[in-house]
Formats: sequence, C-alpha cells, structure tokens
Amino acid sequence: MLKKIECWKKVIRNETLLQAVSQCSLDDVATMAKLRKQWTVDEITVAGELNEARKKAANKLEYAKGLISDSIGVQQATSSAIASHKAKRFINQTNIFDLCCGIGADLRALPEHSAGVDNDPLRSWMAKENTKKTVRTADVTTIELPPDSVIHIDPARRNSSGRIFELDAMLPTFSEVATIANSVSGGCIKLSPAINPEDMIALSLPIEIEYIEEKNRLVQAAVWFGLLANNQEQVTATSIKHGVSFTGTAEQPVFATALSNWILEPNVALERAGLHGTLGNTFNATEPAPGIGLLTSEENPESPWFTPFEILETTSLRIEKVAKIVRALGCTQVEVKTRGKTIDPNAWQKKLNKKSTGPLLTIFALRLGKKRVALVTRRCAAL
Repeated sequence: MLKKIECWKKVIRNETLLQAVSQCSLDDVATMAKLRKQWTVDEITVAGELNEARKKAANKLEYAKGLISDSIGVQQATSSAIASHKAKRFINQTNIFDLCCGIGADLRALPEHSAGVDNDPLRSWMAKENTKKTVRTADVTTIELPPDSVIHIDPARRNSSGRIFELDAMLPTFSEVATIANSVSGGCIKLSPAINPEDMIALSLPIEIEYIEEKNRLVQAAVWFGLLANNQEQVTATSIKHGVSFTGTAEQPVFATALSNWILEPNVALERAGLHGTLGNTFNATEPAPGIGLLTSEENPESPWFTPFEILETTSLRIEKVAKIVRALGCTQVEVKTRGKTIDPNAWQKKLNKKSTGPLLTIFALRLGKKRVALVTRRCAAL
C-alpha cells in the first residue's frame, strides 16, 4: 500500500503526465506503448484514474480541479453542497470525528479542528490531501473516542457486487455503527434514503431522520442522534436545490375524490419523509387517491416544496383523446407522468410528441379509484 501511495504522490506532481493522459485513450495499444516510453504502467494508470475522478467531480465537488481521488472515491463522496449543509450542525462542538471519512468530502466541510479516520491507508492519505486536516488510518470499530465526542460516520454501502441494501451488510455493520453511536454524545450517520425510522431501533439515543434532495434526486438520509438531533423523534425534508428544510411529524393527506384546479407534485425529499400531507394540510390540499402522492388544490400554494401544474383538461385514459386535446391547444410537445405504473409514460410520450411545437404540456396518467384518467396540465415554475 505504501508503494501505491508513493506512486500517487509522484503522479499528482507530474502535470506533463496528467496532461498527456487527459488527451488520449488508455485503451489504445499504440497510445499506451508511447506513454510507457516515459512512465510506468502504474503511473499511467493512476493518472488516468485521477483525471477521470476530476471529471466526475466537476458538478459535485467545488474543489474538483485540485481533487486527489479515484472514480470510486468520487462516487462514494458527499457533494460539497450537502456536506456544507450537514456541517452547520457541528459548529461549536469540540471533539468532532469523521469516521469512514473516505476521500474527505464531509470532513472538508466540518470545522477546522475535526479529525478523520478511515481503515484504508490510501483513502486516509487522500482525505488528508483534500482537507489538510488530521486523518489517521484505523478500524473505527476499535478506536476509543472521548464520551463527549460528536461523530459523522459513513459506512460503506457498496462492495464488488454493487450497492448494499441490508443495513448489517454495510461495513461497518449497522450493529457496529450503533455501538459507536451509543458511546458518544451525538452525531450523524450517512445512510441510504431507503431507510425508515423503525430501522433505527438499535440506537438508544433520540434520533431525527433527514431526507435530502439535490438536483431533483433523493440522494441521502442523514440520521441525526443524541446531541445533534435538533428535532427529536421527528423527520426532516431538505431541498438542497431550494435551500430549505421542513420538519414535522408525518400526517396522511386528506382524501377527496374531486380534482381541483391544480395538481401538486411534491419534492422527492418531502414525499419520502411523509411530510407532503403534513404541509399540504396547512393549505387545504387533498389527495385524489389514497397513497398516490400527488395533491390537488384550488389555488397554487406557491411553495418551493411543490411543483404546481394547472389542470387544463380532464379526459378518460385514451391516447387518442389526449392527442386531440393537445392539438386543440396548439401543442404537440408533451411530457408524460404517471403514478403506480398506470401506463408506460415513455411509450405515450413518444407517440404524442410528433413535431414538438407549441408550449410544453404535462400529461398525468392516473388511476383514481376505479377511474383511469388523463389530466392535461401546464407546469408552472416552483419558487
């Protein structure tokens, strides 16, 4: 491993090598032979990994140009925006440790006196280079932390076979993570957004689960516990895109079969947190079918948590009827959405988009009780 780290150290200082590798394909035999006249295979391979990692990090990490990482490290890393958001809760804490810190994406955003720990010597070195903070190589399940510590821990959720979905298949396992968490005063566990509150029973400390959306994708669940669970036994939805959070207790939306003037599509984090009903109930929005996730209301709530669609026409779920309506509205450019796999939206969209003229309309193909309906709508920009 020391030999590999020394190779990385050599490569990151070699701009000539990095530039040469960035301008060619390493899969080409002739190109590889030419490069090998000046550099070793290991050096060329590392240069290729570094260039690829920096490309992948361009829209994820604010320091992508100077990043020290391979592609896998970038894939596992928290984005700069999310890391900065989470780091705010650690302000004013004294003993802060980022466990399983990887290449240091979360550690970089944490307060200056934070320290990182990872069991991979190469990852530990990368984290130190990327953060300029104290990082040590150790097994996080065996280190001793002061009782007043607060931690951020990111157990590995991928292996050679792909993504891991079982909590006790992670490394360290969730049981081991819970043991660490129960020994300190508080912190944050970075997990998949597929987790539910009942999955956290092993934690003996109060918790708050925060579901986080970035660029319209549900990307992470942050399980806050102990001292850093600001909203104990509640759930939080955060939109990095809009820079807002909403905390509460999940409530079922009011059910009403009648469609109003607007269809409201909730932010993915809000819906995952089960808070779309909680927020929708505050402005009398209703759910046209139990569990459908979409709400309907008389007025546009003008909330960053919902994308509003004005209902122009309602018809039975027959593509020829929908086509006739959109033609009458002077439009052949549509997007198609559905819930519960009522139809194949891609097939419908392909058939309805003939010349792509006129303003974009959105078709909702829905099953509302025994009825199958198509709603022809106009999207309005969310706040």
